Amino acid sequence: MGERSCVPPTIRSGLVFRMENRRRSSLKRFIFILDRVVDNIGALAFMGMMLVLCIQIFFRYFLESPVMWATPLAMFLFIWGIWFGGVAGMRDENQIRVEFAEIYLPVRVQRFLLPLLTLLSIGFLILIIVKSPRIIQLQSTAIYDTLPFNRDALFVVVPIAGSLMVIALLRVFLRQIRCFYFAETQLDRTD
Repeated sequence: MGERSCVPPTIRSGLVFRMENRRRSSLKRFIFILDRVVDNIGALAFMGMMLVLCIQIFFRYFLESPVMWATPLAMFLFIWGIWFGGVAGMRDENQIRVEFAEIYLPVRVQRFLLPLLTLLSIGFLILIIVKSPRIIQLQSTAIYDTLPFNRDALFVVVPIAGSLMVIALLRVFLRQIRCFYFAETQLDRTD
């Protein structure tokens, strides 16, 4: 839960209350900007991939002179786009998942199960993030023949986007807790 003040809210000065609202507002603005940056990076990666593939098609079929760098660069942009798209999907709870719990299980079971599954997903992502430096290190000696960087640049996205996914899932977890435990629903009112 949030940090509580020892002073009751009725005694707090207006200045303190405005500062708390400003902090909350700044955090919301930061999260909004972070969400837009993540969305734009994913979109730019996919647009770049499409542009590279169009260039490859043009050179291969119309000029009959394929460019060698197009396929590895398209793969690089595709993987970065997938990871950043995954962040947006998890943030909006649109990721691929089995919706058995949401469709068939009673709300009382969902109250426990859905936040637990979110926490398990966070744990899995943390494991991936922790293991990623070793993979990046192993790939640092592998070079692309046609690109000016090593393959480790391809895998750097894992700790970056993985950390953003953890943040997104923490936000989902907090939404689930608020929805299941702090929002009054029709099921809670059994008069």
